[in-house]
Amino acid sequence: MRLVIILLIFITPIFTATSATTFVAGLQKDVLIGEVEGVSLNLNLALPENSSTKPKPALVYIHGGGLIQGDKNKFNKQITKMAIRGVIAASVMYRLAPEHRFPSAIEDVKAAIRFLKAHSKELNLDPDRIVILGVSAGAYLATMVGVTGNSKEFSQHNLYPKFDSTVAAVISFSGSLADFTKAEYQNFILVKRFLNLNEHDKNKALAAISPASYLDKNDPPFFLTHGSADEVVPVEMTRDFVLELQKRNHPFEYIEVEGGKHSLSSTRPKKASEVFSASMAFFQKHAYE
Repeated sequence: MRLVIILLIFITPIFTATSATTFVAGLQKDVLIGEVEGVSLNLNLALPENSSTKPKPALVYIHGGGLIQGDKNKFNKQITKMAIRGVIAASVMYRLAPEHRFPSAIEDVKAAIRFLKAHSKELNLDPDRIVILGVSAGAYLATMVGVTGNSKEFSQHNLYPKFDSTVAAVISFSGSLADFTKAEYQNFILVKRFLNLNEHDKNKALAAISPASYLDKNDPPFFLTHGSADEVVPVEMTRDFVLELQKRNHPFEYIEVEGGKHSLSSTRPKKASEVFSASMAFFQKHAYE
């Protein structure tokens, strides 16, 4: 009996999340990251077919939906196309508000980044060349991941704690990047849905959900775009974030689409195509150079 117990002690650690994960070329849906508070976190992953031994960059997509809806499957075509181009691409899920408030969604996306880094050898991925892209609420989360890469406040669930969640660059389309401590933004829908109700100091809670609160010189470069006539997320939010970047002389690119609404592709399709090309050039610059 004592011998059996000793064997179990030595055998048990072999069954880790890393060793149990199998990756295949092409699109792979619902790859398990781990479980948080009874919710299984997963991502969709698209891997290149070629067998190059040189580690590849990655592009991680985050869906929008006002933090209350949306699905990672929205980007299946995009991540498949990126894989054909030789890029490792993923689309991640996150716990939704208002049931799951700050910092849940941020924690989940950062866990996905750590998951990719933890499996970098199996994926043939370069962990220093991960770029994150988000649209609308996803752009907010992408930006929050970018500015909190060197913060340990968002990794409380013991998912791949030996790895960090820093990214090489951030691409934000129509994100709510406001300083929510400002009076004009405190009634914005994201605040109502996401604010931590357990924090008794409201100003502290508002600062905690504001991207600019975390900005420092170690943060990655940003690509930002917003329509001047956005009817869902005021363009002033991105303009304010751009001003914060300028104050710090932080690297960024900003394209404001004159007359563009929240969906640039439906309101300014030609310009939206140009903006997308510019965002891919930005990705190319920071993923390959």
